Amino acid sequence: MAAIYDYLIKIRAGEPINLEALFNRLLACGITGSEASRILVGQRLPRGAARYAVIIQDEEAFAQLLERFTPSKIAGRVGAALDGNSHRAGVSEAFLLLRSEQNPHPIVAITEEGHWLAPRPLAKYAVIVENLENFLRFSETLAFLRELLPAAATDVEIIYGSGNQITNRLNGPLLARFQALYCLFDVDLGGLRMFKTLKALVASQPIHFLTPEDIPSRLARSKFVLSSLQRQELFAYYRNLSAETDMLIAHMRAAGKTLEQETYLAPSHRDVED
Repeated sequence: MAAIYDYLIKIRAGEPINLEALFNRLLACGITGSEASRILVGQRLPRGAARYAVIIQDEEAFAQLLERFTPSKIAGRVGAALDGNSHRAGVSEAFLLLRSEQNPHPIVAITEEGHWLAPRPLAKYAVIVENLENFLRFSETLAFLRELLPAAATDVEIIYGSGNQITNRLNGPLLARFQALYCLFDVDLGGLRMFKTLKALVASQPIHFLTPEDIPSRLARSKFVLSSLQRQELFAYYRNLSAETDMLIAHMRAAGKTLEQETYLAPSHRDVED
């Protein structure tokens, strides 16, 4: 909406514009090319790709366009919704679901005017679980985590990451409260991308990417193949995040595979054989 308004203001000021781009945006808003051509006519200029001098043929219809596409003066998501594109702006507040071994029933921590509020004191450490299945199958996930976490990390909050929503900058102040953060993510580019973003978001806090010791054999059994482009991206964008992730990237490239974290809930080969 704002882009259309900018085009219209330039037309009113007699400035050249990319008329084809404007017509495409108007079409996406339900205004056909024939309707737009009835209101505006362009003369292509000799210099500049797709640059047109535009003449307003129907002043009344043009005024209606200006009225329709003038951005609201309300800031944030509400203003963006009034302008017809709520996704242009982020949500003003945030919330996170958390649970712990001592308090297994999930709670909601939420921001009010940027300040985080929780219904109980939070644990010292936190594990961010990317996917809902792992968060809901709490006992199994806890048992798996006990094999990965350091012995000192006994007071642990499990946070549902909701995919990459956990990387929202609004979550930073809450995540920074913990003495250390541990990430149980998919073993793929998406998981590494989230880890990289979180590492920058909570730069002052220790943060670790959790994987089991047998990750090489798990990757070997995985059915998710690492493409040649993904192999290059691993090396180009995610090197030197940490010693843990560098080792993980080496395993991923060696196996040519990725892994989804829900597979951690599957019975081990040893359990199946028993």
